[in-house]
Amino acid sequence: MRKSAIIMSLLLLAALGLVACSMLPSEILGPAVGVTSSTGSSRIPDTGSIQEASGTEGSSEADAESPGETVDNSDLGDPPGDPDAIGHPAPANAPGEPDEDTYWIDVDVTAQQVAIMQGEEVVKTMVASTGVEGHETPLGTFEIQNRGEWFFNEKYQQGAKYWVSFKDWGIYLFHSLAMDRNQEVIPEEAAKLGQPASHGCIRLAVEDAKWVYDNIPAKTVVVIHE
Repeated sequence: MRKSAIIMSLLLLAALGLVACSMLPSEILGPAVGVTSSTGSSRIPDTGSIQEASGTEGSSEADAESPGETVDNSDLGDPPGDPDAIGHPAPANAPGEPDEDTYWIDVDVTAQQVAIMQGEEVVKTMVASTGVEGHETPLGTFEIQNRGEWFFNEKYQQGAKYWVSFKDWGIYLFHSLAMDRNQEVIPEEAAKLGQPASHGCIRLAVEDAKWVYDNIPAKTVVVIHE
């Protein structure tokens, strides 16, 4: 009889312990692991880590024939411009109106022509090749950014000399005719000068690209229109 009373007391204490635990706050008990919610999905504890997407959706870099992230400079010259700047967004301040006493650049994608302007005066004109359909050169008002003497894009197996960025810090550029890895102009690409031929950049004859590289400073206004 005494033994039965002891067993009953132990069972009663165990039952009271379970009831007490069920009344404790969840913060004390900790998060449930692998618990199935009312919707039938498994609830996994949040570890606090964030996994970033690695795709290029929404990035102009995927289309532009520019240094981007595929530059090969192993034996072809200096890196294109400031490596820390390539791919960075443009400054928050929008380009202003062209100053009548300084150079600005007018790009007519319909005429495939670049005009170096000083106020309303045309200083120099250049035949150009802008972006083909589906890879159009962006329209609008921009500013000259970084620059470099050479790049080679592994994706397109083309490079160019005397590149000068006008959008997205090394993505959309003025540059020479397309060249091969040996810095030789590709004849079939040179034959396209004067008609849309690029993936968004503005191609120029080698001597014209060098003139822009040598003479047009950073912050120069670029107006691109149809």
